[in-house]
Amino acid sequence: MRTRLVQGVVEGDRLLFIAAAVLSLVSLVALRSATATLQPALAARQALWVGVGIVACLLVTSVPYTRWLNGSLVLYIGVVILLVVVQLAGTVKLGATRWITVFGLSVQPSELAKLACACIVARSVALQPHPLSMRTLVVSASLVALPAFLVFVQPDLGTSSIIGVIWLGMVWVAGISRKHLTILATIMLCSLPIGWHFLKDYQRTRLLVFLNPHVDPLGAGYTIIQSQIAIGSGGLFGRGWMAGTQNQLNFLPERHADFLFSVVGEEWGFLGSVTVVVAFSLFLWRAVSIAMRNSDLQGRMLAMGLTSWIAYQALVNMGMVMGLVPVVGVPLPLVSYGGSAMVAAWIVVGLLQSIYRFGTRF
Repeated sequence: MRTRLVQGVVEGDRLLFIAAAVLSLVSLVALRSATATLQPALAARQALWVGVGIVACLLVTSVPYTRWLNGSLVLYIGVVILLVVVQLAGTVKLGATRWITVFGLSVQPSELAKLACACIVARSVALQPHPLSMRTLVVSASLVALPAFLVFVQPDLGTSSIIGVIWLGMVWVAGISRKHLTILATIMLCSLPIGWHFLKDYQRTRLLVFLNPHVDPLGAGYTIIQSQIAIGSGGLFGRGWMAGTQNQLNFLPERHADFLFSVVGEEWGFLGSVTVVVAFSLFLWRAVSIAMRNSDLQGRMLAMGLTSWIAYQALVNMGMVMGLVPVVGVPLPLVSYGGSAMVAAWIVVGLLQSIYRFGTRF
């Protein structure tokens, strides 16, 4: 087993692994500062989750991705059951029911839902005739709609939108026609007023505050204002590790989770922020290359779905903390605190490496 794990690292895409490792290292260093006056033990927990994630990555890498896809239906059904359990007996944190407690650990099934949706769509759509028919699109959309809805009502608008983006990236690679794409875009635009009606009051406020955070500077706009101050005060080289005033004086809420990139901007400055962006760019470049070089449609779709997940989530999080997009509560992959999110992100790395190792190339 040890030989197979080592072989997975040697034969895999090294740049992809290095980029992921750099981002996780950034997470540990930044989190040590972000939790110094909050809860220092969180940094040690994050290190544990990074270790678990890397082990999971190596295990997934050592097995052909087709075997994981063969079990996609079981994974999908299991995830749907877990999401239902969350609604019935989940743990409430910060006004949302997104976690279940297993042997004393808080697990977030919505992270597994992203993996399940990517696998089930790759498995089902790749077996259909191409170009994709409307029936195939509707069936695949229905498969992701169920877990996306269960996540949405937790409520978790950010993660449900990520599931939608995963599906869109995969059917794009599979060959969606312009006609069907136009129909899809029309349906989405017409659904916006309906979606607005189903949003929680605080979610609507977040979207409105995005246009002008100073409308409610001590309420919904407070976090984004403090985040912009933190990033702006970092300058070129930053204030220094554990020397950021917004961070150390507790002005910045949720700085260990969704707003950890703000801590990087304040303490490491523009150069530190650019380092994170470059690491993500390297990661996504290698991920897209893995997808495009694979002649097996299942592998190509899976790789692009996973790439869409990481790319969208990273762009939304970094844009969110800078006030460029509305605050929707999504973590920065491989960086923000969270056991379920960290392990899921490293499993994504493992699946991409498996596709690189065992996929057939053009």
